[in-house]
Amino acid sequence: MTRRPAWRAPAWYARPAARIAFQHRLAACGQPVRVIKPPRRYRGGFALAVRLRVPDVTEQTISIVFGPGAPDVPCVYTDGPSESPHRYADGALCMWYSYDAPEQRWIRDDGPAALLGHVVAHLLREQWWRNTGEWPGQEAPHGT
Repeated sequence: MTRRPAWRAPAWYARPAARIAFQHRLAACGQPVRVIKPPRRYRGGFALAVRLRVPDVTEQTISIVFGPGAPDVPCVYTDGPSESPHRYADGALCMWYSYDAPEQRWIRDDGPAALLGHVVAHLLREQWWRNTGEWPGQEAPHGT
């Protein structure tokens, strides 16, 4: 006899109202936002594309992906320059250490504007690193 997996509450984005509210709050930051299909490995998740126009950074589109495995932890990808010491093997931005205190990383209660702030700060750090070879700010050990 096989056991059924324990019941888990649906992810926050399973409710259309929550997805729409997140999208509109992100669009209120003044950047164009659109819903996109999540990458195959995040099937069943929720993804948005945001066109970023930030001074001193190449204009680029970022993809914010929430997957079913960790629905409150976004994976962020960009179509901009990829040279960085703070990217995961799949190209996702490594913006914070998983075990950082909530004040040092994004949590869903912070809202979409704060997430966008983390992304912009990370992209600015990457640009600084490309220009100087120095990473501004704190660094945490992480694997490839």
